[in-house]
Amino acid sequence: MAPSRVLAVGVVVLCLLGGVADARPFDSSLDGTQASRIGSCTKITSPGHYTLGQDINNGKTRISTGCIDIQADDVVLDGRGHLLDGFGVSDTSGVLVEDASNVTVRNLRVQDWNRGIAVRNAENVAVRNVDASNNAIGIDVTGSDARLVGNTVRGDLKGLVLDDPWDDDLVNNDIRGNHVENVYAPLAVVDVFGVQLTLGPPLDLDRDGRYEDLTGSGDAGVLDVVAFPVVVVADAIGLADIPTEQRTALDFDGDGTLDHGDLLAYAGLKPTA
Repeated sequence: MAPSRVLAVGVVVLCLLGGVADARPFDSSLDGTQASRIGSCTKITSPGHYTLGQDINNGKTRISTGCIDIQADDVVLDGRGHLLDGFGVSDTSGVLVEDASNVTVRNLRVQDWNRGIAVRNAENVAVRNVDASNNAIGIDVTGSDARLVGNTVRGDLKGLVLDDPWDDDLVNNDIRGNHVENVYAPLAVVDVFGVQLTLGPPLDLDRDGRYEDLTGSGDAGVLDVVAFPVVVVADAIGLADIPTEQRTALDFDGDGTLDHGDLLAYAGLKPTA
């Protein structure tokens, strides 16, 4: 589906039947707990283990909601490798975790949504082994702390969007080949005595995998030249906590480290690898 379809605005579709559709005892989860099977768009309002029993194609849900809408604590949603496919309608999500805690979403493919996975105002959320493609945003984390492990996020407009990367943990994710930005998040630099400095979100202006615009102003200028040494120094003395994906995007000399060589390469004074 073309990106223009993903961004379509003004189309309102009705939720299929509402309630908890096709949720019934199915099998056992990895820890032996009995799981319930989901076969269509549904709202989860009770703790427990849930599995996706089949692909959901052209999933329909109201705007500002998720096809699978998790509103309960202590929930595990296991997609078992199935596809959750949408219409690309504005402000809809494949999976929405909202106002909940201790939630895991795993082993799922999401495509053709405004947000493949959306986590809002939630605590202790894990997103594992999710494949998000052809969405406006692959995975979106807002006002939450999340652990993202082993996810593949490719071919979206924006791959991963974080409003506060200090609250999130990224491990072994494959986030690349997205059309606008791979990781769109403030660049957290310093957190000392409760004072936090953030930049951006930084932007890759020419889509070469490097953050030319550290301050997120829309162009590379004097402020970016000033900001970059602050980032490097903060990282060197242990005051920065820069996610791996952002660190890679700041590695202008391509040597795998963040140091003064990157400053020189950024300024055009040192050849890049």
